[in-house]
Amino acid sequence: MPAHVAWPSIALLHNVKITLDHFHTLGSPLPTVRYRAKVKLHGTNTGVQILADGVFPQSRTGMLAVDDDYKGFAKWVKAREASFAKLAVGTIVFGEWCGPGVEKGMAVSQLQTKVFAVFGIQQGFGAEAKLVVEPESIRALLPEMEGLHVLPWEGDEAVLDFADKTSLEAAAATINAVVEKIEAEDPWVKRTFGATGVGEGLVFYPVGEVPKGVEDYARLMWKAKGEKHRTAGTKVPVQVDPEVVKSVEEFVTLMVTEARLTQGLKETCGDVAAMKSMPIFLRWVVGDVEKESKAELAVSGLAFAQVEKAIEARARGWLKTQVGQ
Repeated sequence: MPAHVAWPSIALLHNVKITLDHFHTLGSPLPTVRYRAKVKLHGTNTGVQILADGVFPQSRTGMLAVDDDYKGFAKWVKAREASFAKLAVGTIVFGEWCGPGVEKGMAVSQLQTKVFAVFGIQQGFGAEAKLVVEPESIRALLPEMEGLHVLPWEGDEAVLDFADKTSLEAAAATINAVVEKIEAEDPWVKRTFGATGVGEGLVFYPVGEVPKGVEDYARLMWKAKGEKHRTAGTKVPVQVDPEVVKSVEEFVTLMVTEARLTQGLKETCGDVAAMKSMPIFLRWVVGDVEKESKAELAVSGLAFAQVEKAIEARARGWLKTQVGQ
């Protein structure tokens, strides 16, 4: 079984700004970046590695097999193994596995069958790897397969000048209005399948003159989710600055949301709530909050040690409720 290769973690806009501000203090100029967006589907992140010794499906966190599957993705890949094998060795196809039985309550959940919606392809490994995100370029690389779709660009190009906070805030306000519309109605699902319902949000990809390396490229990517799917309870999807809280209780309310807890249950327990899963569930929630809240803690004058027990208490109580205790 090959080593798992994860799709890059995607931050929020204010995290990207903080990172660029940090590099600016080290001498790098603040860039102006052109962005295009794709609809963020509410399913599960999956991928297909094409190697010299075969075709290998993976989940967001590990490798899959037909006898160790997740929501039927490995079985779907196995049935199309010959098509995937036509791709160049060293290719990883990343997408969202979504549809009935993957997540509930979404426009994409209403489809008749599951689909693999591709949003990116990695070519190569390590320092030499590069990402392909342009939809037409992705289509040119992939053979036709039943159930495979390539996510197109959604909406117009956005140009963000990270040296001009006023223009950033204006762009954020425009994007927030778009995300609210997408949450009310997923436009890609409606156009492609005729199904109507809730969407999750958008993922923004830098285009034009962009870094070639995966790590440097991913540093500029960011996401914007509708209110129902935000793992942090911010007032709006896109903010230029991190949220400031006045107490530990406010921090927990902000960061330990229903969406994050639901995601934790999915990631650690396969959506099955059980008291025996409490230790692994708590570790995941605490770790996820710690990873994603550094900016909020810093601007609020809090240390993670001050909030850790409160995070655990909120997560523990939530899981007990799911179990029925």
